[in-house]
Amino acid sequence: MIKKELLRRSIPDFLDGIDTKEKWEKKRNEIRDLFLKEEYGFLPEKIKPTIKTEKQGINFAGKAEWESVFFTFEKNGKSHTVRTELILPKSKDNVPVFLFLDFEAKVPSKYLPVEEILDGGFGMLAFCYQDVTTDNGDFTNGLCSLFCDENGKCTFGKISMWAYMAIACMDYLEARNEVGKVAIIGHSRLGKTALLTSALDNRFCLTCVNESGCSGASISRGKTEQNENIKKITDTFPFWFCENYFKYIDKENTLPFDQHMLLSLVAPRSVMIGGAILDVWADNEGQFLSCYLAGDIWKLYGKRGFICENRLPSVNEHYLDGEVCFHLRDGEHFLSRYDWNVYMSKFKGIINN
Repeated sequence: MIKKELLRRSIPDFLDGIDTKEKWEKKRNEIRDLFLKEEYGFLPEKIKPTIKTEKQGINFAGKAEWESVFFTFEKNGKSHTVRTELILPKSKDNVPVFLFLDFEAKVPSKYLPVEEILDGGFGMLAFCYQDVTTDNGDFTNGLCSLFCDENGKCTFGKISMWAYMAIACMDYLEARNEVGKVAIIGHSRLGKTALLTSALDNRFCLTCVNESGCSGASISRGKTEQNENIKKITDTFPFWFCENYFKYIDKENTLPFDQHMLLSLVAPRSVMIGGAILDVWADNEGQFLSCYLAGDIWKLYGKRGFICENRLPSVNEHYLDGEVCFHLRDGEHFLSRYDWNVYMSKFKGIINN
Protein backbone atom coordinates (compact mmCIF):
# COMPACT_ATOMS: atom_id res chain seq x y z
CA MET A 1 0.00 0.00 0.00
CA ILE A 2 2.70 2.48 0.99
CA LYS A 3 4.71 2.32 -2.26
CA LYS A 4 1.56 2.45 -4.39
CA GLU A 5 0.19 5.51 -2.63
CA LEU A 6 3.53 7.28 -2.69
CA LEU A 7 3.75 6.77 -6.46
CA ARG A 8 0.22 8.10 -6.91
CA ARG A 9 1.02 11.23 -4.97
CA SER A 10 4.29 11.80 -6.89
CA ILE A 11 6.24 12.92 -3.84
CA PRO A 12 9.86 13.75 -4.71
CA ASP A 13 12.69 12.74 -2.38
CA PHE A 14 13.51 15.93 -0.49
CA LEU A 15 16.04 14.01 1.60
CA ASP A 16 18.21 12.93 -1.31
CA GLY A 17 21.82 12.93 -0.12
CA ILE A 18 20.90 13.50 3.54
CA ASP A 19 22.41 10.38 5.08
CA THR A 20 23.98 11.66 8.29
CA LYS A 21 22.81 13.67 11.28
CA GLU A 22 25.38 16.36 10.48
CA LYS A 23 24.06 16.81 6.93
CA TRP A 24 20.52 17.02 8.25
CA GLU A 25 21.42 19.66 10.85
CA LYS A 26 22.83 21.83 8.05
CA LYS A 27 19.68 21.29 5.99
CA ARG A 28 17.24 21.85 8.87
CA ASN A 29 17.41 25.67 8.98
CA GLU A 30 16.98 25.88 5.21
CA ILE A 31 13.82 23.77 5.37
CA ARG A 32 12.47 25.70 8.37
CA ASP A 33 12.92 29.00 6.55
CA LEU A 34 11.21 27.59 3.46
CA PHE A 35 8.09 26.83 5.47
CA LEU A 36 8.11 30.29 7.04
CA LYS A 37 8.80 32.08 3.77
CA GLU A 38 6.39 30.14 1.58
CA GLU A 39 3.55 29.01 3.89
CA TYR A 40 3.15 30.45 7.38
CA GLY A 41 5.16 33.67 7.42
CA PHE A 42 8.08 34.49 9.71
CA LEU A 43 7.23 35.08 13.35
CA PRO A 44 7.79 38.68 14.50
CA GLU A 45 10.52 39.74 16.89
CA LYS A 46 10.35 38.19 20.32
CA ILE A 47 9.04 40.40 23.13
CA LYS A 48 9.44 39.39 26.75
CA PRO A 49 6.00 39.73 28.33
CA THR A 50 5.19 40.98 31.80
CA ILE A 51 3.72 38.12 33.83
CA LYS A 52 1.10 38.38 36.54
CA THR A 53 -0.59 35.47 38.31
CA GLU A 54 -3.91 35.15 40.09
CA LYS A 55 -4.48 32.15 42.33
CA GLN A 56 -7.77 30.36 41.85
CA GLY A 57 -7.14 28.09 44.86
CA ILE A 58 -7.49 24.32 45.22
CA ASN A 59 -9.84 22.93 42.62
CA PHE A 60 -11.05 19.78 40.91
CA ALA A 61 -12.00 17.76 43.99
CA GLY A 62 -8.92 19.04 45.79
CA LYS A 63 -6.59 17.45 43.25
CA ALA A 64 -5.01 20.56 41.79
CA GLU A 65 -3.72 24.07 42.31
CA TRP A 66 -5.03 26.50 39.72
CA GLU A 67 -3.51 29.82 38.73
CA SER A 68 -4.56 32.23 36.01
CA VAL A 69 -1.39 33.55 34.35
CA PHE A 70 -1.60 36.83 32.43
CA PHE A 71 0.95 37.60 29.69
CA THR A 72 1.15 41.29 28.77
CA PHE A 73 3.10 42.19 25.63
CA GLU A 74 4.07 45.80 24.97
CA LYS A 75 5.53 47.48 21.89
CA ASN A 76 5.54 51.08 20.62
CA GLY A 77 3.00 52.24 23.18
CA LYS A 78 0.60 49.40 22.47
CA SER A 79 -0.08 46.44 24.72
CA HIS A 80 -2.09 43.24 24.73
CA THR A 81 -2.76 40.76 27.53
CA VAL A 82 -3.46 37.05 27.06
CA ARG A 83 -4.95 35.05 29.89
CA THR A 84 -3.82 31.46 30.36
CA GLU A 85 -4.77 28.80 32.92
CA LEU A 86 -2.11 26.76 34.74
CA ILE A 87 -3.42 23.70 36.57
CA LEU A 88 -0.95 21.44 38.38
CA PRO A 89 -1.44 18.39 40.62
CA LYS A 90 -1.34 19.58 44.21
CA SER A 91 2.01 19.55 46.05
CA LYS A 92 3.98 17.73 43.36
CA ASP A 93 7.33 18.54 41.74
CA ASN A 94 8.73 17.74 38.31
CA VAL A 95 5.20 17.59 36.93
CA PRO A 96 4.88 16.70 33.24
CA VAL A 97 2.72 19.36 31.60
CA PHE A 98 0.65 19.63 28.43
CA LEU A 99 0.68 23.04 26.78
CA PHE A 100 -2.80 23.02 25.27
CA LEU A 101 -3.98 25.33 22.52
CA ASP A 102 -7.73 25.52 23.07
CA PHE A 103 -10.70 26.76 21.11
CA GLU A 104 -12.47 27.83 24.30
CA ALA A 105 -11.56 30.10 27.20
CA LYS A 106 -13.49 28.20 29.86
CA VAL A 107 -11.87 25.47 31.98
CA PRO A 108 -12.61 22.64 31.63
CA SER A 109 -13.72 22.88 28.01
CA LYS A 110 -15.23 20.28 25.73
CA TYR A 111 -11.70 19.69 24.40
CA LEU A 112 -9.92 19.77 27.77
CA PRO A 113 -10.93 17.00 30.23
CA VAL A 114 -9.08 18.45 33.20
CA GLU A 115 -9.78 15.77 35.81
CA GLU A 116 -8.83 12.90 33.51
CA ILE A 117 -5.55 14.64 32.71
CA LEU A 118 -4.85 15.27 36.39
CA ASP A 119 -5.66 11.62 37.18
CA GLY A 120 -3.06 10.68 34.59
CA GLY A 121 -0.44 12.55 36.63
CA PHE A 122 -0.17 15.55 34.31
CA GLY A 123 -0.61 19.28 34.61
CA MET A 124 -1.65 21.69 31.89
CA LEU A 125 -1.24 25.27 30.73
CA ALA A 126 -4.08 26.25 28.40
CA PHE A 127 -5.00 29.36 26.47
CA CYS A 128 -7.80 30.23 24.05
CA TYR A 129 -6.33 30.99 20.65
CA GLN A 130 -8.75 33.83 19.93
CA ASP A 131 -7.52 35.63 23.05
CA VAL A 132 -4.21 35.92 21.18
CA THR A 133 -5.76 37.25 17.98
CA THR A 134 -9.10 36.64 16.31
CA ASP A 135 -9.59 33.81 13.83
CA ASN A 136 -10.41 36.05 10.88
CA GLY A 137 -8.81 38.51 8.48
CA ASP A 138 -8.57 41.34 11.03
CA PHE A 139 -4.89 41.86 11.88
CA THR A 140 -5.50 45.03 13.90
CA ASN A 141 -6.49 43.24 17.11
CA GLY A 142 -4.70 41.26 19.80
CA LEU A 143 -1.01 40.50 19.45
CA CYS A 144 -1.17 41.20 15.72
CA SER A 145 -1.82 44.88 16.46
CA LEU A 146 1.67 45.15 17.98
CA PHE A 147 3.39 43.97 14.81
CA CYS A 148 1.22 45.13 11.90
CA ASP A 149 0.86 48.57 10.38
CA GLU A 150 -2.19 50.75 10.90
CA ASN A 151 -3.90 49.08 7.94
CA GLY A 152 -3.41 45.65 9.43
CA LYS A 153 -0.72 44.60 6.96
CA CYS A 154 1.53 41.81 8.24
CA THR A 155 4.13 39.49 6.79
CA PHE A 156 2.81 36.48 8.71
CA GLY A 157 -0.45 34.55 9.01
CA LYS A 158 -2.51 33.89 12.11
CA ILE A 159 -1.04 30.39 12.64
CA SER A 160 2.37 32.00 13.15
CA MET A 161 0.91 34.40 15.71
CA TRP A 162 -0.71 31.58 17.71
CA ALA A 163 2.64 29.78 17.59
CA TYR A 164 4.29 32.96 18.88
CA MET A 165 2.10 32.80 21.99
CA ALA A 166 2.80 29.09 22.47
CA ILE A 167 6.55 29.77 22.48
CA ALA A 168 6.05 32.50 25.11
CA CYS A 169 4.13 29.96 27.21
CA MET A 170 7.03 27.52 26.93
CA ASP A 171 9.39 30.25 28.16
CA TYR A 172 7.18 30.63 31.22
CA LEU A 173 6.85 26.89 31.92
CA GLU A 174 10.61 26.47 31.67
CA ALA A 175 10.99 29.01 34.49
CA ARG A 176 8.58 27.18 36.83
CA ASN A 177 10.59 24.95 39.14
CA GLU A 178 7.77 22.46 39.70
CA VAL A 179 7.29 21.82 35.96
CA GLY A 180 9.12 18.89 34.36
CA LYS A 181 8.86 17.82 30.73
CA VAL A 182 6.43 19.64 28.46
CA ALA A 183 4.33 18.34 25.57
CA ILE A 184 2.36 20.55 23.19
CA ILE A 185 -1.06 19.56 21.88
CA GLY A 186 -3.59 21.06 19.49
CA HIS A 187 -6.53 19.97 17.36
CA SER A 188 -7.40 20.89 13.77
CA ARG A 189 -6.05 24.41 12.99
CA LEU A 190 -4.44 24.36 16.42
CA GLY A 191 -2.86 21.03 15.52
CA LYS A 192 -1.23 22.87 12.64
CA THR A 193 -0.12 25.49 15.15
CA ALA A 194 1.28 22.92 17.60
CA LEU A 195 3.29 21.27 14.82
CA LEU A 196 4.71 24.58 13.59
CA THR A 197 5.55 25.62 17.16
CA SER A 198 7.50 22.44 17.85
CA ALA A 199 9.27 22.67 14.50
CA LEU A 200 10.55 26.09 15.62
CA ASP A 201 11.15 25.34 19.32
CA ASN A 202 13.03 22.19 20.37
CA ARG A 203 12.02 22.28 24.06
CA PHE A 204 8.87 20.18 23.67
CA CYS A 205 9.56 16.49 24.34
CA LEU A 206 6.32 15.43 22.62
CA THR A 207 4.18 17.06 19.95
CA CYS A 208 0.56 15.86 19.69
CA VAL A 209 -1.03 16.88 16.38
CA ASN A 210 -4.70 15.92 16.32
CA GLU A 211 -6.44 15.82 12.93
CA SER A 212 -4.54 18.80 11.53
CA GLY A 213 -4.98 17.76 7.89
CA CYS A 214 -4.13 20.09 5.02
CA SER A 215 -1.25 22.50 5.70
CA GLY A 216 -0.65 20.59 8.93
CA ALA A 217 0.53 16.99 9.09
CA SER A 218 -1.03 15.80 5.82
CA ILE A 219 0.92 15.58 2.56
CA SER A 220 -0.24 18.35 0.19
CA ARG A 221 0.35 16.43 -3.03
CA GLY A 222 -2.14 13.93 -4.43
CA LYS A 223 -5.33 14.98 -2.66
CA THR A 224 -8.68 13.50 -3.66
CA GLU A 225 -11.89 15.45 -4.23
CA GLN A 226 -12.99 14.54 -0.69
CA ASN A 227 -9.86 16.01 0.93
CA GLU A 228 -9.14 19.62 1.79
CA ASN A 229 -6.40 21.07 -0.41
CA ILE A 230 -4.51 24.36 -0.66
CA LYS A 231 -7.21 26.01 -2.78
CA LYS A 232 -10.02 25.04 -0.41
CA ILE A 233 -8.16 26.05 2.74
CA THR A 234 -6.94 29.39 1.38
CA ASP A 235 -10.37 30.23 -0.03
CA THR A 236 -11.86 29.81 3.46
CA PHE A 237 -8.97 30.77 5.73
CA PRO A 238 -6.59 32.98 3.73
CA PHE A 239 -5.51 34.80 6.90
CA TRP A 240 -3.86 31.69 8.37
CA PHE A 241 -0.98 31.92 5.89
CA CYS A 242 1.45 34.33 4.29
CA GLU A 243 0.83 35.60 0.75
CA ASN A 244 3.41 33.33 -0.86
CA TYR A 245 1.31 30.27 -0.11
CA PHE A 246 -1.35 31.32 -2.60
CA LYS A 247 0.92 30.75 -5.58
CA TYR A 248 0.67 27.01 -4.95
CA ILE A 249 -3.10 26.86 -5.42
CA ASP A 250 -3.76 23.98 -7.86
CA LYS A 251 0.02 23.70 -8.19
CA GLU A 252 0.95 21.49 -5.23
CA ASN A 253 3.57 19.67 -7.29
CA THR A 254 5.58 22.92 -7.51
CA LEU A 255 5.92 23.21 -3.72
CA PRO A 256 9.62 23.28 -2.70
CA PHE A 257 8.66 21.11 0.30
CA ASP A 258 5.80 18.99 1.59
CA GLN A 259 4.33 18.64 5.06
CA HIS A 260 6.36 15.57 6.07
CA MET A 261 9.35 17.90 6.15
CA LEU A 262 7.61 19.95 8.84
CA LEU A 263 7.33 16.76 10.89
CA SER A 264 11.03 16.14 10.27
CA LEU A 265 11.93 19.42 11.96
CA VAL A 266 10.65 17.95 15.25
CA ALA A 267 13.35 15.23 15.21
CA PRO A 268 14.79 13.72 17.33
CA ARG A 269 11.91 14.46 19.74
CA SER A 270 8.65 12.50 19.66
CA VAL A 271 5.67 13.42 17.50
CA MET A 272 2.20 11.87 17.44
CA ILE A 273 -0.32 12.34 14.66
CA GLY A 274 -3.98 11.55 15.36
CA GLY A 275 -6.75 10.86 12.86
CA ALA A 276 -10.42 9.84 12.85
CA ILE A 277 -11.86 7.39 10.32
CA LEU A 278 -14.79 9.64 9.34
CA ASP A 279 -12.62 12.75 9.07
CA VAL A 280 -12.04 12.39 5.33
CA TRP A 281 -11.45 16.14 5.01
CA ALA A 282 -8.22 15.86 7.04
CA ASP A 283 -6.87 13.08 4.76
CA ASN A 284 -5.82 10.23 7.05
CA GLU A 285 -3.81 8.61 4.28
CA GLY A 286 -1.85 11.83 3.76
CA GLN A 287 -1.14 12.15 7.49
CA PHE A 288 -0.02 8.52 7.65
CA LEU A 289 2.28 8.92 4.63
CA SER A 290 3.74 12.04 6.20
CA CYS A 291 4.77 9.97 9.22
CA TYR A 292 6.20 7.28 6.95
CA LEU A 293 8.27 9.74 4.91
CA ALA A 294 9.51 11.73 7.90
CA GLY A 295 10.58 8.69 9.92
CA ASP A 296 13.97 8.28 8.27
CA ILE A 297 15.23 11.52 9.86
CA TRP A 298 14.88 10.01 13.34
CA LYS A 299 17.02 7.07 12.26
CA LEU A 300 19.89 9.50 11.63
CA TYR A 301 19.82 10.16 15.40
CA GLY A 302 19.75 6.47 16.25
CA LYS A 303 16.02 6.64 17.02
CA ARG A 304 13.34 4.25 15.85
CA GLY A 305 11.45 6.55 13.50
CA PHE A 306 8.04 5.35 12.32
CA ILE A 307 7.25 1.68 13.01
CA CYS A 308 4.16 0.53 11.15
CA GLU A 309 2.50 -2.14 9.07
CA ASN A 310 2.45 -1.69 5.31
CA ARG A 311 -1.01 -0.09 5.60
CA LEU A 312 -3.07 2.45 7.46
CA PRO A 313 -3.96 1.26 10.95
CA SER A 314 -7.42 -0.16 11.46
CA VAL A 315 -9.94 1.81 13.50
CA ASN A 316 -8.72 2.25 17.09
CA GLU A 317 -5.33 0.77 16.19
CA HIS A 318 -2.16 2.66 17.02
CA TYR A 319 1.41 2.74 15.77
CA LEU A 320 3.13 3.98 18.93
CA ASP A 321 6.43 2.07 19.13
CA GLY A 322 8.67 4.61 17.39
CA GLU A 323 9.38 8.29 17.98
CA VAL A 324 6.97 9.06 15.14
CA CYS A 325 3.50 7.75 16.01
CA PHE A 326 0.10 7.55 14.35
CA HIS A 327 -3.28 6.60 15.74
CA LEU A 328 -6.65 6.30 14.04
CA ARG A 329 -9.86 6.22 16.05
CA ASP A 330 -13.51 5.75 15.23
CA GLY A 331 -15.69 8.82 14.80
CA GLU A 332 -15.50 12.30 13.37
CA HIS A 333 -13.38 15.46 13.57
CA PHE A 334 -12.88 16.11 17.30
CA LEU A 335 -10.36 15.98 20.14
CA SER A 336 -11.89 13.33 22.38
CA ARG A 337 -11.05 11.77 25.72
CA TYR A 338 -10.02 8.70 23.75
CA ASP A 339 -7.43 10.81 21.92
CA TRP A 340 -6.21 12.31 25.18
CA ASN A 341 -5.70 8.84 26.66
CA VAL A 342 -3.57 7.79 23.69
CA TYR A 343 -1.45 10.95 23.93
CA MET A 344 -1.07 10.57 27.70
CA SER A 345 0.04 6.96 27.22
CA LYS A 346 2.84 8.08 24.91
CA PHE A 347 3.83 10.92 27.25
CA LYS A 348 4.10 8.46 30.14
CA GLY A 349 6.37 6.27 28.05
CA ILE A 350 8.68 9.22 27.39
CA ILE A 351 8.79 10.14 31.09
CA ASN A 352 9.59 6.58 32.14
CA ASN A 353 12.43 6.10 29.66
